[in-house]
Amino acid sequence: MVEFTKIMEQGESIGFVGVMLIWTSFLIGIKFPDWDFKLKIKHRNILTHSPLILWLMIYFFNTQKNVEVFRFSIIGFSLAIGLHMIFDSFPKGWSRGALIYYPWCRFGLGVKWSRGFIYCTSIYAIFLAIKYSENYTEALLLMIGGVYTIVKNRKKEEKFFRPFIFFSVTIVIFSAVKYKGISDFIFYVVHFISQKINFLF
Repeated sequence: MVEFTKIMEQGESIGFVGVMLIWTSFLIGIKFPDWDFKLKIKHRNILTHSPLILWLMIYFFNTQKNVEVFRFSIIGFSLAIGLHMIFDSFPKGWSRGALIYYPWCRFGLGVKWSRGFIYCTSIYAIFLAIKYSENYTEALLLMIGGVYTIVKNRKKEEKFFRPFIFFSVTIVIFSAVKYKGISDFIFYVVHFISQKINFLF
């Protein structure tokens, strides 16, 4: 099960600089998809609303001999892209501004393909965030940061439960698959709840 002492040890290994790098890249990443306005290209275009920038960051990370600074940037940025796309997954209606477009064009993927593309990009970005984390303390930080962002933006985005469930289920599954400590903790919680339910009946 997840041990508090081990979390503290892993937290110390991340350090203040690591946390700040994750947070800074997250703040940049959460706004990045909407840079299409600054670039004066069609909103929700496939350049900014896709994993392209993440692939460039990963390529740079791999070619620079896995420098830790870039790894922290990847997990923070990936989490942010995933969350932004999750919010985009639940528009008021699937038309016009809710669809994915090609840059500098008036046509895009259409409703069916746009929905699929946004859902897949959301899941893939969160997968990358967990993949490039190195211990379950980093995964827990990503979970906390994601939940905090969803709660904080619930009024602005005018949505909460669907993004919260989407994000929580996705990141918990990926984290549990990668880290035994998290999967053991989930098993313990489920077992504890089932015992309580059985006791009531």
